[in-house]
Amino acid sequence: MNQQQTRFQYGGHATFPVRYGWLSKGIDHLITTGGFTPNTDTADILGLGSKMVESLAFWLTATGLYVADGDNSHKAATEVAHVVRRHDPYLELPATWWFLHLSLARREGSVWSWFFNDFSDRIFDRQTCVDAFVQYTRSKAHRPASEQTASKDVACLLSAYGVRPGVDVVDPDDVGACPLRELGLIIRHDVVNRFERTRSPIAIPQEVFLAAASTISAETGKDALSLREIAGLRRGPGRILCAGLDSISSLVARAARDRKKYGVHTETLAGELHLRVPRRPLVDWMTDLYARVDASSS
Repeated sequence: MNQQQTRFQYGGHATFPVRYGWLSKGIDHLITTGGFTPNTDTADILGLGSKMVESLAFWLTATGLYVADGDNSHKAATEVAHVVRRHDPYLELPATWWFLHLSLARREGSVWSWFFNDFSDRIFDRQTCVDAFVQYTRSKAHRPASEQTASKDVACLLSAYGVRPGVDVVDPDDVGACPLRELGLIIRHDVVNRFERTRSPIAIPQEVFLAAASTISAETGKDALSLREIAGLRRGPGRILCAGLDSISSLVARAARDRKKYGVHTETLAGELHLRVPRRPLVDWMTDLYARVDASSS
């Protein structure tokens, strides 16, 4: 097999974007029962349809809440799931969804990873996105996506993230509304049937940005990352968070100011500003965030 080829996973979501209330139910069920079997019994317990519970099983795995354990014979809730259940059991904080987005966008061999890391169009229509995904899998995937498969995956992604400009993110009449829309990463222009990827996302939690920077620092072996690397590296903060160089500059400056005592700082190397971030697990950054939220509300 070509070393550049990746094993892609298509579908699994049954075309359903994750919905409000799903993951809280799923986390509670898999922790209290020791697993999650998407059958009719689980569907009845959670009050979901059979296809919905299959979709929920996908979303629990895709967002890093549920993984195969050891020899793949058993699955278990991850440490991330336990932290979320302890601090934000109903997944009410947008910050929680930012962290879940990090896991989703870094899930190699998926439409999510491809879109946020490899698809470069800022303004596009649905078919352009589908065609680009098909072409990418033909060159990179061990098993390329068919047109039909790609259409379903792209449709699910755009439905999950796409939000209309100038209106409330959550439409109370939309029973299929997805919390990922609250991140504001993809704007849906219904009149012209176009989508737009933002380049200046708002309200990115500092801990989310630093978690993304810490992870890419560990993966690349770079102790210090230039602003251009942070903005442009595949699987790095800029691509995953849809943040352009200006947004990255602001995030870096704020992080260096507020997190200096935690080992976050900037330095100039070869005439270019670099960021140094401690290499820590995702759950540690999540714990920091929840501690800050708790402190501010007390």
